[in-house]
Amino acid sequence: MVAFLDDLVARFVSDADDLAQAQRLSVALAGGGDAGARAYLDLCRLVGESADDTAGLMSALDDLAGAPVLEGIGALVVACFAAVRADYGARQDAQAARSALAVRAGDVFDAAGEAFGADMLSFLIRLSGEAVVQISALAASRAPLVRVETGLSLPSSLLAYDLYGDPERGAELVARNRAATPLVMPVALEALAT
Repeated sequence: MVAFLDDLVARFVSDADDLAQAQRLSVALAGGGDAGARAYLDLCRLVGESADDTAGLMSALDDLAGAPVLEGIGALVVACFAAVRADYGARQDAQAARSALAVRAGDVFDAAGEAFGADMLSFLIRLSGEAVVQISALAASRAPLVRVETGLSLPSSLLAYDLYGDPERGAELVARNRAATPLVMPVALEALAT
């Protein structure tokens, strides 16, 4: 049951205090009962809040699709806390994360309610609802993506200078557009609105 959490802690949590807290929660979880259930949810929260690589963590959670109900609940709790901590470069990135979280939650709700009752279902609905609200607020504060058409291939640093007045942001354009080389960017590309 906790093997997936132990794996996530080992891969994504590096702070010494968080690792010590994770160890304490794992011991409490092994005790079972109500204290074990609370420790399980607290450990899931800890992983979501303290992960160094949020994108990698979300990808690892995607690998848990089709997992047993309890692991699905844990993955949803981790995802809710991780999603509100993620750094979204553009409004559309945050909107996509919000939609993905809503889908993940929808996949867990019915099974969680059937297996653990109305209290668990209510907790998950409130948690995911609050996460969606916070991601929506983040989305509203981010710049939108715009489509830029140049008519000819230009270096990313020149495009970044023309768009932002900062040639150093060329790397951002290369990454966002998955360009093979910064010297020859596509003639139509996505960029953050200024």
